[in-house]
Amino acid sequence: MAVEGAIDGVGLPFQEAIDFFRAKVNLPTNKWDDLRHGAQVRAFSVAGVTRDDMLADFRAAMDRARTAGTGYEAFRKTFDEIVDRTGWKFYARGKTEEARRAWRARIIYRTNMRTSYMAGRYQQMTSPAVLRYRPFWQYRHGDSRFPRPLHVALDGKVFAADDPIWKVIFPPNGWGCSCDVRALSQRELKRLGKSGPDPHPDWLKPETRPDSRTGQPEERWPGIDRGWEYNVGHERLHGLVPPELATPLPPLPSPEGFERADPRPDLPPPPPRTPVDPGLLLPEGLPEEDYATAFLGAFGADLDRPALWRDPAGGIVTIDRSLFEQRGPTGEVFALKVDKQGRGRYMRLLAQAVQEPDEIWADWALFGDQVALTRTYLKFYELPRGRSLFALFRWGKLGWSGVTGYDATASRSLLGRSGALLYRRRT
Repeated sequence: MAVEGAIDGVGLPFQEAIDFFRAKVNLPTNKWDDLRHGAQVRAFSVAGVTRDDMLADFRAAMDRARTAGTGYEAFRKTFDEIVDRTGWKFYARGKTEEARRAWRARIIYRTNMRTSYMAGRYQQMTSPAVLRYRPFWQYRHGDSRFPRPLHVALDGKVFAADDPIWKVIFPPNGWGCSCDVRALSQRELKRLGKSGPDPHPDWLKPETRPDSRTGQPEERWPGIDRGWEYNVGHERLHGLVPPELATPLPPLPSPEGFERADPRPDLPPPPPRTPVDPGLLLPEGLPEEDYATAFLGAFGADLDRPALWRDPAGGIVTIDRSLFEQRGPTGEVFALKVDKQGRGRYMRLLAQAVQEPDEIWADWALFGDQVALTRTYLKFYELPRGRSLFALFRWGKLGWSGVTGYDATASRSLLGRSGALLYRRRT
C-alpha cells in the first residue's frame, strides 16, 4: 500500500499538478456521475459525500498528498478518521469492512492524484518550447493488473501533439488507468522507425448514447470508461472556465454573521446578450400551476413527473414540483408559489437560463440557520429598443430562488457573479 502513489509517479509533487488541484471547488454529490467532464475538472467531489464539512476534510487530506507527498497511508488514516467520526455509509467493494474501506480510500486517492498529475503533465507538454522540440506524442500503456485490451491496442501509437484525438484519449481513460503519454522529437520518432504520425485505428470512433441519468445524448468512445471521455489537462486550460477566472471557493463559512460575498469587480463583462424570443414570454395572470408547468415542461418534467437535467458544466439538477412548493413549519406543502414579484411570465426564460446559461457560479448562501452551497445560472438578454433583461436561477439542496429584471446595467450585471465560476459560455 505504501508505494501506491509511487508506482506510476502520481505521488511526485510538482507545481502544475498542485495548481490544478488547488483551483478546484468543493461540490457535494450523491453519485459519481452527478458531475461529468468539465465539472469534474473544476470540482473536488467524493461520490456520496453531501456534507460540506466532510468534503472539506477529504479535500484537506488530498491537498496534503498532492502538495507534500504524504502518500496513500496518511490519506487512508484520515479516511478512517472521517468515516469513524461521521458514520458515513459509502459504496465500496469487499467482503470485510477493512477491504471495503481500503477499496474506497484507494479509489478516492488514486483518482485525484492521477488526474492532477496528468493535468500537470499536459500543461508541461503543451508549453510552446516543449512543443517546438517535441511535436509528437506517443501513447504508453500502463502496467495495470487488469489491462484493458483497447488501451493495449493504443500502446506505442504516435499522433501529432495537436491532433484533436488527444482531447479524448489523453490518459487517464478510466478507473485505475495508469496509461501515460511520452513527448517525442522528430529524431526520436525516426528511431522508432516512423516517418510520421500513425493513422487512427479504425475502431477509434465515437458513438452517441443516451445519458443513463438524464436521457440527454452523450458521446461515448470505445475502450474509455463512461465519464472519462475527456482530456483533464485540456479542459483545465481550454475548457469551461478561462484559467485566469478559475479561482477556488472560500471555505465553508459559519452561519453566525454570514454575509454573501460581494460580486467580483475584476470580472470581464458577461458574454454578449441573447435576443429574447417573444414566444418564450408567458401571459400575465395565469394560475401558479400553469407557470410551474411551463418551467418544468422545458426539461421534460411536469407537476407529477420529475426529471434530471445535466447542465453545460456537467452537473445534474433535479427538476420537479418541489422547486415551487411552499411549506409550513412542519414541512407540509400548502401551496405552489411561482409568480412572486411578477416573475411567472418569465418562467421559460429562467428555464433557458439553466439549459443555455451565460455563466454558472457556485457560492455559499444562508438558508434559515444553515449555510449551503448553491449553483447560480445567469443569462443576459437583449430586448427591442436597446433594453435588456437578465435571468438568474439559484439552486441548492435547501431551496431555490429566481430573479428576473429589466435593464441589465453594469451594477446589475454583477448580480449573482460571486463565489467560484464553474462555466462561461464561449463566444
